[in-house]
Amino acid sequence: MKTKLTYWLQIKVFIGLGATVLGAALFVFYLEYISRENHASLQLLSQVKQLETQGKAIQRRGITYAAHAPRDYAPYERDVIIFYPDFKRDLDAFERQIQLIEEEVRTRQPVMFSSSSKATLVSIENLQQRWAVFRKGFQDKLGYSATEPRLEWGAEYVQENQASINAITGDLIMTIETAIQAQLEENQRLTRFAMIGAALLLLLGVLWFYLSVIRRIRVTVKACQRVAQGDFGYQLPAEHKDELGVLATAFNTLSARTRLVVTMLTSMHLKGSTESKIDALWNQASGYLPMQWLGLFEMNAADNRLSLDAMRTRRKLSDSIRNSLARVTGEDQHLAALTKTRAPLKYDHLANVATSIPNAKVTREILKLGLVNSALIVPLAADNGWKGLLVFVAQDEAAYTTEQVELMANLAPFIANGFAQAQPDVLPATRQAALV
Repeated sequence: MKTKLTYWLQIKVFIGLGATVLGAALFVFYLEYISRENHASLQLLSQVKQLETQGKAIQRRGITYAAHAPRDYAPYERDVIIFYPDFKRDLDAFERQIQLIEEEVRTRQPVMFSSSSKATLVSIENLQQRWAVFRKGFQDKLGYSATEPRLEWGAEYVQENQASINAITGDLIMTIETAIQAQLEENQRLTRFAMIGAALLLLLGVLWFYLSVIRRIRVTVKACQRVAQGDFGYQLPAEHKDELGVLATAFNTLSARTRLVVTMLTSMHLKGSTESKIDALWNQASGYLPMQWLGLFEMNAADNRLSLDAMRTRRKLSDSIRNSLARVTGEDQHLAALTKTRAPLKYDHLANVATSIPNAKVTREILKLGLVNSALIVPLAADNGWKGLLVFVAQDEAAYTTEQVELMANLAPFIANGFAQAQPDVLPATRQAALV
């Protein structure tokens, strides 16, 4: 039986693998992002620490100069040439460091310091304001002459006011340290959740793959082993519409077909009556062929007329239909002509046969059974010259497939020889009961 091949399993596997790769890539990207954030946070903290170092350097320079200020003109000129430019560079470097820290915090504010960014920026602005006041006061003390700066006064101003700048710098360092520590803890918590989520997704993926693929493959392998051990007819659940579902359907068809072949060959070659053999055919073929009604017709070589030897049905028949079937069998030239053919024939729409073939009398009687719409007719020709027909009737239209027709064509000689060697019924009443 042909089944339309679908690729749902491959699609689902590819989707699962794609989702796994994408999830792994996102997880790695997230870890890399967190790593960059942590590195940048520590780098910012290092910059703030550097600001503290620069502030202390300015303070030490001012204290040292105030304690050792020159008392004559020659050392003063030397300090103007050497000390003063270095002093200005230290002050400018401190100011640039403040601006660098502010730019860094403002640039990274959307992703960092979510809870304390405002406090950090306020601390930086406060430091900038205090620094601006400090620079103006320092410049006033130093004077505005580039050739004769008041270095001693400037150094004393630094000595007197740098402590407050250092205190504000310390507050800024503490604020940023607190913010960075909070961010690092938040990153650790998110990373922990991400790892747990990734592990759960991976576990779900493995579980899905086991249930959807591995377990079903194991079930299929066990089913093959059961059939290999002689459990013919064993059926697999085939509720999925993917490749493994198609495989299960094909396995079920093969298993049922194998059971039919083995049991049919065995039953047909055992000693028994026509009734016992038709019973075996009805019971064994029902797992492979859809059947509402089964009839065995025998050709009388003397007058070339058919007779209904036996029949089986799934619903109780009235006496009138039974008698009518037995009566019109000998008058049906359509069925009689089919005994001369070799290949089985299937009718997908049984009603069309009844209306298009005038002498298909048996077909019209079968239609009176109700809920029958297709038929499979198998000509039988035994080695000893015995001829007959098997007629399978099903409820659905187009119920019989090409594979089923081909199988019955291969089994027809064995079935024919089995019926040809059937022993007469013990009691005529048994045969009559089978007909009704």
